[in-house]
Amino acid sequence: MRKLTTALLTLGMAAVPTCAQDLPDGPGKETVMTVCTACHGLEDIVSSKHTKAEWKKVVDKMISFGAEAKDEEVEAIITYLAKNFGKADAAANLKPSAPGAK
Repeated sequence: MRKLTTALLTLGMAAVPTCAQDLPDGPGKETVMTVCTACHGLEDIVSSKHTKAEWKKVVDKMISFGAEAKDEEVEAIITYLAKNFGKADAAANLKPSAPGAK
């Protein structure tokens, strides 16, 4: 059963977009790509859904782990993540990954 669960989780993560071009455009995108991907991939971001307050806690935690960002960059990251990966359907905000995709 454990192997099945691991396999299903792995397959599920394979469906999550991991390319920067899959992130929605907007203020803060470049900062997210620069600051956040210094330590982990985009899949950690796009698979999460949090309120703005929850994203603030996540970003503050990442800073305590050593992520480096100026105060204005932190605010831009939190605002971008809350807008594009909030508790509402975050997947709806992703760009199609292939030309002509709906």
